[in-house]
Amino acid sequence: MTTILIVDDHPPVRLALRVQLSALVGLENVLEADNGQTALETVRAHKPDLVVLDLDLPRIGGLDVAMRLRTTQPDVRILVISAQDPRLFAARAWYAGAQGFCSKTEDMTGFMRCVETVLTGYTVFPSGGRHPVPLHGDLLPVEEDPALSRLSDKEVTVLQMLARGMSNKTIATSLFISNKTVSSYKTRIMAKLHVESLVDLVDFARERGLV
Repeated sequence: MTTILIVDDHPPVRLALRVQLSALVGLENVLEADNGQTALETVRAHKPDLVVLDLDLPRIGGLDVAMRLRTTQPDVRILVISAQDPRLFAARAWYAGAQGFCSKTEDMTGFMRCVETVLTGYTVFPSGGRHPVPLHGDLLPVEEDPALSRLSDKEVTVLQMLARGMSNKTIATSLFISNKTVSSYKTRIMAKLHVESLVDLVDFARERGLV
């Protein structure tokens, strides 16, 4: 029997997805996790066939979860769902090991189509627009913004948090790193993006739909 794990930190989102997925695989075969750490533990314990994975998660981010699963649980398929612009994150999800990317702006019909596509062994990513289409072989999903491509996944996460007005201390607590490490990330991000102030960083993030 097919088992699906939903990973999202918003209860209403998990509930809506659970209702739809239960109709496909049965209520008892839909699992839930509200953060990245719990997601990894649940996958180890239950070996689901599919992980429906949000990117913006507490403790361990979605891209980090995908990369760890690719290494430790390569048979588990991953469908990323995100409110982030697919033009910015679809390629990162692909490289992290996901088999699909579905925007949270998709309706439930589109979402379920993505689920069924990934479960049957295909990949589904946006191709030139916001709507996902099946891809075959080694076709690359929509290209990432050239400026953002200079940043690591963790640097993108820190950039988002800074742009939302979070302090170094809050970011450090959320990501389980030190204040000094956050400061180092901030310095590297500014250097890579050729900006000189936090205001410039916030403007960069807003222009690219990161916040």
